[in-house]
This record gives sequence, C-alpha cells and structure tokens, in this order.
Amino acid sequence: MTAWKRFRWKTLRRDEIGTSAVEFALILPVLILIYAGGVELSHAITVDRKLTTAGGSVGDLVAQGTIINQVEMENIFSAAQAIMEPYSAAPLKVVVSSVDITSNGDKVLGSCSYHASARAKGSNMTVPNGVRIEGTTLVITEVQYEYIPTIGQILTESITLNDTFYMRPRQGEAIKLPC
Repeated sequence: MTAWKRFRWKTLRRDEIGTSAVEFALILPVLILIYAGGVELSHAITVDRKLTTAGGSVGDLVAQGTIINQVEMENIFSAAQAIMEPYSAAPLKVVVSSVDITSNGDKVLGSCSYHASARAKGSNMTVPNGVRIEGTTLVITEVQYEYIPTIGQILTESITLNDTFYMRPRQGEAIKLPC
C-alpha cells in the first residue's frame, strides 16, 4: 500500500462531516412516513367529527318537528352535506327513522335516507335498553362515511366511519316523515 492510499484512508476514517448527511438520509424516509401518517390521521379524525356533527344535527332537526314534508327533509339532508364541507358528501349515508317502542317490539313508523336505503315502514328495529321506554317514540339517525385516505391509498382501501343517534321528539309523541 502506498503512502498516499494510507493517508486517504486514515483521513476518511477520522472525517465526521459526512456522517450527519448519511444519518439524515437514513432517517428521512421514516420522518416522512410519520409526518404523512399524522396528517392522514388528523384528516380521518376531522371527518369523523364532522360525521358526528352531521348525524346529530339531522336527528336534532327532525326531532324538533311533528310533521316533516319532503322539502324540509331535503333541506335537512342539505344541511348535513354543508357540515361535511370541505370533504365530499358523496360517501355520506344517512338514514333517519321514527320508531315506535312497544312491548311487542320496536316498529319503524317512517324512514328517510340520503345515499342509503331507508328502513321499510312497519319493519322491526332493535332499540338498545338504555334508551328504551315503552309507549314512546324515538328518532334514530344512522350515519356512515367511507373515508378513503389521501396518502394511505397504497396501504388500505377505505375506512368505514359510522355513528347512531337516539333522540326523543320534542313537540309531540311521534314524528311523521315524508318518505
């Protein structure tokens, strides 16, 4: 080995200037993944909060009425769309039902939907014991949203977010829905 090669090898072994650049290059992909995951998680949480607000609002608006006509129902669903902004309302599904609670079982009095199938009038529905009071009616709002991650499409198809709200009619015993 010549003196020149020995000198270069010893110099390179002691030189620490490039070490930081190499370490940064190794850590950068991990940092980018953590950042992208954090952004995606915050988007999913925001959509879930908006879904909860939309579902609660639909149920609350329906529970305030006694007889709701088709135009009012469309306006209520339009309010849910507006709540979901700036996210798309296309994956949003809403089903709002008026349900009679009796000792013989819980029956759907009427049901309206947005981007989903409404429940059939007279069909059975199970109401949880915590909100079940025989001889009353409930407004039950079911919301669902298929969240497709912006960055995470490589890793996952979609995430289904859903929620159910139970509200009592405020001005009467039962609410007549137009659907």
